[in-house]
Amino acid sequence: MTEQLILKNFGFVGFGLIGGSIAHAIREIYPESYIIAYNYYRTKPHKKLERAKADGILNEICTSLSDFSQCDIIFLCAPVLTNISYLKELVPYISEKCIITDVGSVKGNIHHTIESLGLNSHFVGGHPMTGSEKTGYANSDSSYLKDAYYILTPTNETPKEYTLWLKNFIISAGSHCEIMDYETHDKITAAISHCPHLISASLINTVANEDSDGSYGRLAAGGLKDITRISSSSPEMWQNICLSNPDAIISFLDKYIVTLTDAKNAISNRDEDKLMKIFENAKKYRDNLN
Repeated sequence: MTEQLILKNFGFVGFGLIGGSIAHAIREIYPESYIIAYNYYRTKPHKKLERAKADGILNEICTSLSDFSQCDIIFLCAPVLTNISYLKELVPYISEKCIITDVGSVKGNIHHTIESLGLNSHFVGGHPMTGSEKTGYANSDSSYLKDAYYILTPTNETPKEYTLWLKNFIISAGSHCEIMDYETHDKITAAISHCPHLISASLINTVANEDSDGSYGRLAAGGLKDITRISSSSPEMWQNICLSNPDAIISFLDKYIVTLTDAKNAISNRDEDKLMKIFENAKKYRDNLN
């Protein structure tokens, strides 16, 4: 039987909606834990972190990554590319048995960096598939982890007890844990997360370009607002994601463009049967989603 670890010291680099929500869950599940977060401003107070400390979520705000040397586990919760930059800076301060995990929705690039830095035995990639168009610590809450899928992508060298601890935490926080390799993860998330954001952004930008007098926006109802809600998410985060998972995203976009062209041709050809099949197939699959 794999021994369950006891972790007491938690470190966060990045403390927005997801990082804050995870920290909320840690405080609820492990109330005696000691949680620190990095203030990247260094020379001035970080208002969001100060609020988290006032809320009792954080014990300490640090301005040097050397303070993470006492951490049992470090959560990298900044944008995808920024996590990699911080990871390189953290290397001298990672203790022998420290677990490193992240929350990025792209796993390939950080896995490659982890391997190049010789940190495979420390790393368990993570991706809580939750969130909101709202951003920042002020909107964070442990409820974001309730009934969400949280994917783990350990390396071939990750100790089983590291993965087990994270799995047990994820389940305790109310999430469903899935474990898979990072290549599979990036292929799936390109289709169900990354491309929908690009499609949403492209649609709303097309509408905006047509809306010379504001009438489109004034009359926009549930359909447009529902399908483009995710376009209110962080532009920086989604820029990072697209730059980090280009091959899988482009591959899926190519397939999507084919289906969109098929729909266009069906309309152009007044193909009643084809149009009915498009909508019937879509309804059948959509109705069976959880």
